[in-house]
Amino acid sequence: MNVAAILRASLVICGVVVLAGCNAPHSEEAEDREEAQAVVPPAVRTIALAASDEPVKLEGIATVLNPDVLLQLDADIRSATVAANFSHGQLERFKASTMLSRQTLENAIRQEGIDASQLKLLLTRLQQSWGDKAPFVDAEARQTLMADIANGSRAVLRLDFPDMAIDTPENVRVMPLRGGRETKVDVIWPAPSGNLAMPGVSFFGLINAGPGLRAGDRARVIADSPERLSGVVIPNAALVVYASQSWCYVETEPQKYERKLVSLEAPVDDGFFVKSGFEPGTRVVVKGASVLLAREAEPGGFDDDDDDGGSRSPPPSAPIAGKTKSSEPSVAQGHTAPDAD
Repeated sequence: MNVAAILRASLVICGVVVLAGCNAPHSEEAEDREEAQAVVPPAVRTIALAASDEPVKLEGIATVLNPDVLLQLDADIRSATVAANFSHGQLERFKASTMLSRQTLENAIRQEGIDASQLKLLLTRLQQSWGDKAPFVDAEARQTLMADIANGSRAVLRLDFPDMAIDTPENVRVMPLRGGRETKVDVIWPAPSGNLAMPGVSFFGLINAGPGLRAGDRARVIADSPERLSGVVIPNAALVVYASQSWCYVETEPQKYERKLVSLEAPVDDGFFVKSGFEPGTRVVVKGASVLLAREAEPGGFDDDDDDGGSRSPPPSAPIAGKTKSSEPSVAQGHTAPDAD
């Protein structure tokens, strides 16, 4: 009885194994399924590039000036103003009097002229040293500004731009050379003279004083030129790095993409501004670019032609999918795998 039971159990187990083997997928079916998964196109998303009107970025050196000379000149102007006003008032009183000698009247006229000339000389020196558009040329504004400069809450800068035209820069900011936050230059005007140590265009400016922006400190100045350049902005999400260069993928046809070199010379807030090579309306890949680059770099994806001198990095016009010559522009198809040569 035990032998018969064992035989029946063995037959049942063998039947279950056979049925399980019949229901299992064949190896060929599994390979077909894997190949089908391999050719699924990547999740690629593109956006259209909009026309951009970006200002030219300027850089220079800012020097925080010692205010002692300016404060001394302001003190001399104040004294000369008092003397000139007194001499003028005294002359008017002497002219109205009939009890004074002619010599006394002539002395008053001479003194009034001397004091007036001294005041004019000091005001001319102020304009020649700081420019006729300086905010402290006006007497009323000068009183408030000199008080702020004297107590250290405001600082005077000299801004030197080596590569700039005559136009006044916009959105001027300074940053201490040793590091720190940017400080906006809220008042700027042309300097009457240049800097022999740095040929270019110079300006004066006023800022709120802070750490690293005291008398004698130097700072990096960043500004926007009034000149505007037409082009497009390549988003940061569209950039991929290959062979130590930056690229992006452009959609040339539906599901076909071409890799193009991107210049990083003009960074902006959300990407990089380029003047040429990309037209407004061009669609660039902002999601899936790394997948396209990986497929492009698969073995057989490039035409290994060493006629160009054996360069290891493929040119941006190298073929990505299908058989093409090396001189034809390359495209990456998101829905097919590259064919082997």
